[in-house]
Amino acid sequence: MSGRAGGLVAAGAGACALALAMGIGRFAYTPMLPAMLEESSLGLSAAGLVASANFLGYLAGALLATRAAFARHRVGWLRAALALSTLTTAAMALDLGASGWAAVRLASGVASAFVLVFASGIVFELAAREGRPMLGSLLYSGVGAGIAVSALLVYAGREAGWSAAPLWWALAALSALLAVAPWRMLDRAPGPALPPHADPARSGADRRALARLVVSYGCLGFGYVITATFVVVMVRRMPDARILEFWAWAVVGLAGAPSNWAWAKVAARTGPYAAIVAAFVLEAIGVALAAAGQGAAALLVGAALLGATFMAITALGLATARELAPDRPDQTIARMTVAFSVGQIVGPAVGGWLAERSGSFATASWLAAAVLLVGAALAASAGRRRGHPRTAT
Repeated sequence: MSGRAGGLVAAGAGACALALAMGIGRFAYTPMLPAMLEESSLGLSAAGLVASANFLGYLAGALLATRAAFARHRVGWLRAALALSTLTTAAMALDLGASGWAAVRLASGVASAFVLVFASGIVFELAAREGRPMLGSLLYSGVGAGIAVSALLVYAGREAGWSAAPLWWALAALSALLAVAPWRMLDRAPGPALPPHADPARSGADRRALARLVVSYGCLGFGYVITATFVVVMVRRMPDARILEFWAWAVVGLAGAPSNWAWAKVAARTGPYAAIVAAFVLEAIGVALAAAGQGAAALLVGAALLGATFMAITALGLATARELAPDRPDQTIARMTVAFSVGQIVGPAVGGWLAERSGSFATASWLAAAVLLVGAALAASAGRRRGHPRTAT
């Protein structure tokens, strides 16, 4: 994979990998949740714990991905993670109960983290070598595309009268198709580019900025995940709930697919830190709208703001963090992923528990919006601490 075409091919293959492991393997649980709640004894609190198990696996996978034994053979482990993500999606078709589904989602989370860390590392290195930072936008568009396509598949299947089991099988078949491109195209990992000479005057400020950015990333994990897990369930109290279930989640994916490209353009003009702060604030507004809105329009606008920001913050945050520590790309991505996943583990469990006790997701969502505003403040502080808020990402 060399030359400019090689980078584009790798980014497209990486987008397929993220559509598989993230858009489906990680997020298809959201549109599938109403069917699972209807057809099993799963309650909201248990559903939140099953979601948290996935994010616990994501944390474990991020920690493992930092180990040299895995990083040295990342192409092989990337392929193993693609296979595991497909198999765990298929396993959700089995009637395993809450504990069994939690175990499956735990393994799926490990696979998602491996795919994100290693596919991102390969594509980012090619982007750096070719001087094409926008390749990251193509890479992360796979998450939104995977969300939108899986939402359409679930909606079409439910309209055709399918139960949860055949829907999970169909999602697994789609995952297998998406695995073909990354399996064949991400077959050689480029060696890391030589890091630039460190500037001793900047290194201390960069470390402090990175620490704030990591904590901000944890706030993102908590702040987005309650709405991202339960938004489809939130619409069940509204008229025409079935069609709204589809659109509430499809809008997240449709808004998310081009969001990385759009926010990269914003970051090029304002600097990455200002773009991250703006995206955090808009996401907080979206989460608040989804919780407090009294009609379908408010919920759909909230879903669009969520989709248009959470993957963009993910991409900008990872790229900016790599710029702060260019000599440790995989380790930096994994460190950010660890912080992100800690927030994700706590979020669904807290959200499900609060919703079951209060009868709505309003309290949990307002808490999530507040945490997102804390993340915005931390990202702004990181930009000031580094002293170069307009550095291009």
